[in-house]
Amino acid sequence: MRIRLVALLAAMLTLAACSGDDPELSTDSTIVTGGTNAPAPTPSTTTAGTGEGTSPSTTLAGQSVETFEVVANIPNDQGVAQHIVIPNGAYTDVDLENFIIELIDSNPDLYGAEIFDDADAAAAFAVDPAQRTEDQAALIERHHFLSLIGRDRIEFRGPFAEFPGGAIGS
Repeated sequence: MRIRLVALLAAMLTLAACSGDDPELSTDSTIVTGGTNAPAPTPSTTTAGTGEGTSPSTTLAGQSVETFEVVANIPNDQGVAQHIVIPNGAYTDVDLENFIIELIDSNPDLYGAEIFDDADAAAAFAVDPAQRTEDQAALIERHHFLSLIGRDRIEFRGPFAEFPGGAIGS
């Protein structure tokens, strides 16, 4: 019986080697010969797939906020609140939080901020909420990313509303 099993295995390996195709190796099968067992394979993680039944992985590749424009300074008892427009970009929640932290560090009078990626949305935000049109409200919803509240708390807005806000740096 063992001789037949070994002969069959040798024939299969020969066919695989001569077929010209790279054989698909598997560590799922073992032959027990009364000796030692092969070590278990090291687990690995696949990060992308191209075949049927698999889907490619998604990696968020954000970008830093390099430039910005302050379109409104609103003084208050604690300092100043700013309405800021950043360029359109592929930002992540972490990119926006890092921007706010840098903004706070560079501006000791900053007590609040509203971050947009569209100047028209920032202008619409300045309109009394009771006076805003539906178009202005929709514009704000699409382009208002973040609010800094009281210098130490952030609230994600619009397209980032699914992210939890909270204390800066937590």
